[in-house]
Amino acid sequence: MFTAKKKQLFERTSAEKGNQLSASTMVTENPFLLAALKETSKTTSLGNGALKYLTMGSPFVDQFGKITTYRKPRSFEEISFNMAEIWAKNPDLALRLTFYIRMITRKVTLPNGESTTTTQRGQGLKHEGIMRMLWIAIHHPDVFHKNLPLFISAGSWKDIITMLSLDLQFHGWEGKKLDWGKMTDIILAGIKNPNTTDLVLKYLPQIRAKRSCTTIEAQANTLVGKAICYRLFGKKNNGGEQYKNYRKLKSSGKGHLWQQLISRKDFLNIDFGTIHGRALAQLVSGKFLKNQGLEKTYENWISKQPVAKYTGYVYELMQPVKSGYKNLSLKKYQEDTINKQFYGLIETAKKGMNDESGLIVVLDTSSSMTSVVSGLKVSAYDVGKSMALYFSYLLKGKFHRAYLEFADKCALRYWKGNSPVEDLQLDDNEAYGSTDFQSVGVLLANLLKSGVPESEFPTGILCISDGCFNSTHSNETNHSALLNKLRSAGFSKEFVENFKVILWDIPNGYYGGGRPQTAFEDFANSPNLFHMSGLDGSAIAFINGTDYQKSIPKTSEELFLAAMDQELLSYISI
Repeated sequence: MFTAKKKQLFERTSAEKGNQLSASTMVTENPFLLAALKETSKTTSLGNGALKYLTMGSPFVDQFGKITTYRKPRSFEEISFNMAEIWAKNPDLALRLTFYIRMITRKVTLPNGESTTTTQRGQGLKHEGIMRMLWIAIHHPDVFHKNLPLFISAGSWKDIITMLSLDLQFHGWEGKKLDWGKMTDIILAGIKNPNTTDLVLKYLPQIRAKRSCTTIEAQANTLVGKAICYRLFGKKNNGGEQYKNYRKLKSSGKGHLWQQLISRKDFLNIDFGTIHGRALAQLVSGKFLKNQGLEKTYENWISKQPVAKYTGYVYELMQPVKSGYKNLSLKKYQEDTINKQFYGLIETAKKGMNDESGLIVVLDTSSSMTSVVSGLKVSAYDVGKSMALYFSYLLKGKFHRAYLEFADKCALRYWKGNSPVEDLQLDDNEAYGSTDFQSVGVLLANLLKSGVPESEFPTGILCISDGCFNSTHSNETNHSALLNKLRSAGFSKEFVENFKVILWDIPNGYYGGGRPQTAFEDFANSPNLFHMSGLDGSAIAFINGTDYQKSIPKTSEELFLAAMDQELLSYISI
């Protein structure tokens, strides 16, 4: 099931609001069993031999802490194993995690046209989120159909089209596994709903001639389009009139008006404010504006915008700024667009969160960070650098323009520019050397000994790293060794016990022949140690608290539960 795609679908002729969250996600609360699990899950960091753990003792928190690795599309078999494991323990949390993985960070518009009161935060992973929902569709169809409209709100109307298309690609028309009647009912209801009409019409698949469908994806999308067309206009052979009506209906939508204007070469009437964020970034980075004589018009427009829309990842947005360590040439309007879209990401993330923070960002700049992140075309260092910049704008406090970087040693750095683009362009640091996480503790200890008052220190670190730390050369993890180093340096008991360590995982394939490793420093109930993952940094809001959040998390487990207790996720029904 969803294992191997069909080779083709066409026959060719010669001519052509929910339940309360669980108090615990741990595999067991039995101290003996937890201790035994911890002992048997010991491993070492790839390449450097530091003590790590294969699990945090909770399958939910493990998967939450591995989300970056899900950026590379996984097989349905892999995803099914993960879903079966967590569904058996808590179906409500399993569904919430599925939504979180897919959800685009923004205020979410619900099917009734109302919006959530504040920003909802997710990781925006299409393939992983959709495949998890398909697992639910196969094994728990009632739950799937009850929650599908809400899932579309969290993601996109394109998701339901993708589900139907995948059903055909893997199973063919005769072997379909999904309930097409119920799913097309939702699509038809979306077309009739004035709150969603334009979005649904935007994503309706085009119906193409068989000879034009040269891939299995194109064939499947055309068959999905025909199925929707027949529901709307009937299947009766009337000279293709139903197809004409379908095309007319699709073109009547306003969700892609700017594309229609471009296709008609009506460039002067394009409203740049109606173009969604990713498309705007692509439009500006290419030669379209120059070729159509629109550069000055667009430059005037973008200069007047305080922010610009963008729903992608910050590393994607900042890619045109640098190639490796070399600054790329940007026109003024291109630089303005990147800056305004960056500010848009920050504005969205800040809504409903407590942005006052005593954390300092710590960036891993070791050699292993130069390797490409699984599923991406950029290095872990590039992703980490862009996220460090993002956090420096998102988190306020006395450390928001400073950060630490560590490899063989730890050093203090400052962003030097007057804009996000300038900040990256003026940064001339490189990634090389080992991954000595303990060098962070050495720097803090030396500063205390030099006379800096304890009250002036960060209350914790937000470490962006691939997690392949150097060995401590003792039977303790790097987290434990760091706390011991702070104690030995003379920091107070209260300071050390409350010192937060947030480890944001950006795994890559530097070690192990391209195989990324995600391993953990301790179990999910370890106080003030937090494992986070993903490419959308807005989830850091759960550390300090959001408007909707009931309490400040003290462990990785509580952090996971806070992320699962968002407004949109409370509407989920099991």
